[in-house]
Amino acid sequence: MAGPAPCPAPSFPGSLWLAEGGALRCRSAHSLHVLPPTLALWIPQAVPHTVQGVGGARLRRMALPLDARHATPARVAAPCRVMLAGPLLKALADRLDGADDEPRLSPQQQLALALACEELKSAEPLPIGIALPRSPLLRAACEAALREGAADRDCDLRHLADAARTSTRTLARRFQQELAVPFSHWRLQVRLARLVGLWAEGLSLSDSAAAVGYTSASALSYRVRRLLGMTPSRLLAARRCVVDEVAPLAQPLA
Repeated sequence: MAGPAPCPAPSFPGSLWLAEGGALRCRSAHSLHVLPPTLALWIPQAVPHTVQGVGGARLRRMALPLDARHATPARVAAPCRVMLAGPLLKALADRLDGADDEPRLSPQQQLALALACEELKSAEPLPIGIALPRSPLLRAACEAALREGAADRDCDLRHLADAARTSTRTLARRFQQELAVPFSHWRLQVRLARLVGLWAEGLSLSDSAAAVGYTSASALSYRVRRLLGMTPSRLLAARRCVVDEVAPLAQPLA
């Protein structure tokens, strides 16, 4: 008996990105994310963005449909949502990497796609990522802090206020008004992005923490726990996330 015929590939209005080893760096007009292999990033296709690997990362892209059969909650479908990347999600990403470039999906890919959508629907968004402002004044200050080679002192409120030629009080108020977060929260996100980037390039967790302005491991752990509900060591669980380690989970889909 002939097996089921492959179905046409559905439309893919969004993608889920993961890094295997190193880190994932994604920038859109209004956000910047630098994520380790323990996290995945959902990006709607309508949002212009660039994605690159850091520290020799191998990137995985899993395109997912948002039709009636694979409905995804708005909290996940919204622009640039971050979630945990567990072993199952990584195995599915490996199976579906580049599937949207194929004219038709095999039955195995259909099953993998349905399971990936279920995983996406149940995922809790994590509050990690740097919000980028629209206004020229605030944008200039933020770009000064995010430029390549910038030191932690470059993200000090007074330093940024000087770069934007305004007062610290005005700049702090603009952060709250435009980004809906206090400056201290935005600076924490910048530090975390730098921390992940340095770690991906090969620095130890302690050296990376010191480079971004944390004088002790406990200070970093406190901040990360409050923000993400996990320790820095769990966030940066491994430099390499090898999909082969979860082969038993992926095998039925082969």
